[in-house]
Amino acid sequence: MTLDMALTFGILALAIVLFVTELIRADLVALLVLVSLVIVGLVSPEESISGFANPAVVTIWAVFILSAGMARTGVASMLGVQVLRLAGRGENRLIAVLMGSTALLSGFMNKIAVAAMFLPVTMDIARRTNRPASRLLMPMAIGSLLGGMLVLIGSASNLIVSDFLRLAGMRPLRLFDFTPIGLVFLITAILYMLTIGRRLLPVRRTPQPLSAAEHESGRDVPGLYGLEERLAMLRVPQESPLIGSTLAESRIGQALGLNILSIQRADGTGSMPKPNLTLKAGDRLLTVGRLDVIDELATRQLFIVEDDQPSIARLLSEQIGLAEVAVTPGSFFDGKTLVEVDLRRTHGVNVLAARRGEVIRHTNLQELTLQPGDRLLLQGPHQQLKEWHEEPGFRRRNAEEARDYQMEERLLFVRIPAESPLVGRALEEARLATTYGLSVLTAIRDGQDHRMPDSDFPLQANDLLIVEGHASDMEIVRGLQTLVVERNVRIDLLEQIEGGPEAMVEVMLSPYTTLAGKTLRSLRFRERFGVSVLAIWRGDRAHRSHLADIPLRHGDALLCCGPTEKFELLADERDFVVLRLEVQQKPLLKKAPLASAILVGVVAAVLLDWLPIYVAAIAGASLMVLTRCLTMEEAYRAIEWQAIFLIAAMLPLGLAMQQTGAAEWLAQGVVQAVGPLGPTAILAGLVLLTMTINQFIPSPVNAVVMTPIALATAAEIGASPYPFAMGIAYAVASSFLTPVSHPINVLVMSPGGYRFGDYFRNGLPIILIVFIVSVLLLPVVFPF
Repeated sequence: MTLDMALTFGILALAIVLFVTELIRADLVALLVLVSLVIVGLVSPEESISGFANPAVVTIWAVFILSAGMARTGVASMLGVQVLRLAGRGENRLIAVLMGSTALLSGFMNKIAVAAMFLPVTMDIARRTNRPASRLLMPMAIGSLLGGMLVLIGSASNLIVSDFLRLAGMRPLRLFDFTPIGLVFLITAILYMLTIGRRLLPVRRTPQPLSAAEHESGRDVPGLYGLEERLAMLRVPQESPLIGSTLAESRIGQALGLNILSIQRADGTGSMPKPNLTLKAGDRLLTVGRLDVIDELATRQLFIVEDDQPSIARLLSEQIGLAEVAVTPGSFFDGKTLVEVDLRRTHGVNVLAARRGEVIRHTNLQELTLQPGDRLLLQGPHQQLKEWHEEPGFRRRNAEEARDYQMEERLLFVRIPAESPLVGRALEEARLATTYGLSVLTAIRDGQDHRMPDSDFPLQANDLLIVEGHASDMEIVRGLQTLVVERNVRIDLLEQIEGGPEAMVEVMLSPYTTLAGKTLRSLRFRERFGVSVLAIWRGDRAHRSHLADIPLRHGDALLCCGPTEKFELLADERDFVVLRLEVQQKPLLKKAPLASAILVGVVAAVLLDWLPIYVAAIAGASLMVLTRCLTMEEAYRAIEWQAIFLIAAMLPLGLAMQQTGAAEWLAQGVVQAVGPLGPTAILAGLVLLTMTINQFIPSPVNAVVMTPIALATAAEIGASPYPFAMGIAYAVASSFLTPVSHPINVLVMSPGGYRFGDYFRNGLPIILIVFIVSVLLLPVVFPF
């Protein structure tokens, strides 16, 4: 082994570790690999960026646009309607039609987009046939994945394998080279699912999306997501301190962890729960969520406000000081909320107050959208404040100068009594800031001041806290304690909500979402999208309380309530899949024949050798925009840029494996290990190894790594490279075994209520089918 080979293997091993552990996002890992290859001299600077102009990469982004054109014009959705007509009610027929139709579409479209389009269709079929969605979604997902094995453009990894053949001076794979064996995979998999596989599909009831006719069918909607278990009516009594406050000021939702669905006035009229709605005596608020917080408030004293008032000097020490910064156009703060910038976590400082003109704000700062001209008063360690000294308007402030912000009027001593439910909770868990608008600045225990306590600081009995708040915040707490709770509410929730302009719709995070890891609060979800989240379905259970602070995950399903027109806008967002067909974006049906003709033209140009596939794909993508099947903005949004950067940046690694002899060295090892058993055994070994690796790293990366090894192995034994290249392509497309091995698997996980074991039980037989059929047929269709 040479030094260059060792360096190549070292970079590859480190990349695999980062891919598996997900410490760094995949596309960034690929870019680091690219830079590393240049630094150590394994590829030239020109070779390192050659992937971005690679024909395979160009074809991939062009196919994304073609796929989006087919979706936007309704070609795929019309086929989905035909599926509903053909499928009937029998489970075997449903499974066969779903698998076949999604596979055929995925051969020519982005298979993730196909699965996302068929998700609401499949859920609708499940509801209409009174069948658990878990019986249909897994076959639909498997069909979508098998579609990537039917046509050259069905999968990015197919194009990568083909391009390695081109770079080696051989004929690239043709458009339908994959089809004969791919059809055998599909037919065999369908037959397996109809006979044995359907017995392994779980019978697991999960919430079904609501259709426009649900209230007419008499469906038990309160049982959806288990909402009936958490329905309650809160009544505002006479003389309550909450009277005259707006719904937002009352903090009923934030403090109690409840969702307010509607408000009934004392005169019998109803009203939607708008933040600026003023509460009146006798108002009855229909809510959903746990009532444990309000029970605690009613029976146990949360905290005691002391008569003494702390001075601002109590917040300072030799290590901790104050500073002021200004918000300027284009600065770090401009247009963001303090939740989004999260200065405490990212920079270790607190924002004590914000000044906008003559108005000074001390509470509810987290929701304030900052504007140029705003000034912020910061508290933090001197070393942390020093990082801001180059910011416009930065200046140190002492306790006397900070009086301009009227801080001392907002500082309170709060004591934690022994019976308080806060005893034993960490500050983060106590949620004093988000719940009651009280920011804890200092904790005093046994005479010692703990300034700027961390979020995991545990509260104890008799702790004295210096908080930033206002007497009105204390009145709000007292008002929450006076609310009268009416339990065991019996109400037709669907009629209550959908009787007016509102709708209840299930929305899923899409495989392309950028919202994973963020909370509804940090996203300002209701303000941004105009709908409320009533519950979150994750895995096999629903979450219905304190939803604002739950970090979102891929595959989460959100039960939302809001105006119908807001869901139509939400359906156009790339971050979501709306599971209600009636409110999805209306397709451009008049353009459907034109989009179909463009796709047929692309295929014909490639089949007749008029144009190389990458040129034909670009031409088709351009025509989609030129004929207004798509706008240019929609075309840009359709491209999975993360996948493009991942593939383009990893291609130089495959080049390095070839140029350094690393691929040839590994090929010699493969030949020595199984060579005596013949070329079929070598093919089987490579396919099995590729399938194993594919469960842990992105499939395009697997194609980049394994294709050079397969081609070098073929050259080592003097065999045709095509059976080995095709075997790698089929193996790389076999992402059936785990929920994280492909975004389609994640997409169906929550609506199907699937668990990890479900993917293994149903995916392993499909992988075995691909393995066995590949080893048996590849030497026949592509002789050694």
